[in-house]
Amino acid sequence: MKYFAYLAIMVLLISVAALFYLQRPDGQTWLTSDGISRQSNQLTEQMVALSSDTLAMAAKLVSETSQKVVESITDESSVATTVIFKWQDQQGQWHYSDQPNPDGTSEKVIIDPRDITVLAAEDTSILKGTSKTTNMSLIPNSSSVYDPVVMKKLFEDAEQVKERLEQRTKSLQETH
Repeated sequence: MKYFAYLAIMVLLISVAALFYLQRPDGQTWLTSDGISRQSNQLTEQMVALSSDTLAMAAKLVSETSQKVVESITDESSVATTVIFKWQDQQGQWHYSDQPNPDGTSEKVIIDPRDITVLAAEDTSILKGTSKTTNMSLIPNSSSVYDPVVMKKLFEDAEQVKERLEQRTKSLQETH
């Protein structure tokens, strides 16, 4: 493998060197040191132009960002914070409430809404079949979810799959 890598590198070097000696149909060589330096200078000029444009865009972005930061600092007083209380009971369970613990001491926690994301709790009563909500549109095909015919068919299909897997396992064991 090592010799193959050396061979590949040598072929590559010879190919590049040959471009300095091989001539095009117009009599010029494919590569010249003048052509390379000319293209190098053009690329350098393009990169300098791009970097100055990029620098100008970065300066604009920094100024816009700093203005937004200043605005958010000045608006900081308008953000409403929430105070909650937490305490631990004798079993080690933590409790959180908007009222302090009436039976003992509570730790006051100030919540800044910019630091957290609050999500509404999910209604899990539907899992027990005692939904408190009357809007069942959140569950797709809610009429067929607990349909006894659908459930019976599901269990029959599961039994058929189980039987087929057992048959396949037996046939595989017999062949070995």
